[in-house]
Amino acid sequence: MITFDNVSLWTPNTHRKSPILLDCTIQIAPRARVGILAPAGSGKSSIARLFCGIDRPDRGCIQIKGRPSWPIGFAGFLHPELRVAQNIATIAELCGFPAKTALDFIADFVEIPNVLGRKTENLSPSERALVAYAISVVIPSDYLIADEVITVGNPVIRQKCEAYLETVLRDAGLVFMSRSKRQLRQYCETYFILIDHKLKPCSDLDAGQDALNMAANRAKELELSDV
Repeated sequence: MITFDNVSLWTPNTHRKSPILLDCTIQIAPRARVGILAPAGSGKSSIARLFCGIDRPDRGCIQIKGRPSWPIGFAGFLHPELRVAQNIATIAELCGFPAKTALDFIADFVEIPNVLGRKTENLSPSERALVAYAISVVIPSDYLIADEVITVGNPVIRQKCEAYLETVLRDAGLVFMSRSKRQLRQYCETYFILIDHKLKPCSDLDAGQDALNMAANRAKELELSDV
């Protein structure tokens, strides 16, 4: 179970902070496949870090019963000057997962020549994303957390990602934040929309998108009236 209890979060590292979440209360049940429809620039990545337990809210309480994954495909935790094998082994050990199992899986899964012996900084952005994806899914978790990215790589690798993802989701939940209604429908069973700085339940993604569009139009009108 993931519980947000009156959670508030403001934009980080800015002189003029604006709210991302205000007094938000929700619960995500075990093994639930939850999609969150949110517009660009609304703070999806910051909220994903809350679900992962990486960051804490500015106000309120978050309780996570179980282990969430890193954001799928997020390569920011890979140290650029370390070899891929060193990064993987370190992350696996921190998570209490056998390093050799992780190394063997990733070497086979990503299909990148000599990937374990290469320095992370020498990988292309797509290669780094694929390595990060593999780390996210191979280490057991109770919730997969995805911020826009849920599969990576070329079409062949994407099919492999989708097949493995379905295997993982037999025993885990999913929190998937995206602007794409199509992808949310493909992977999720229940939905929220990020609107008015809250995560509100949504039974119809088309209606949810209409509500987001109306909110964006109101915001533009207010900006113009202040000019």
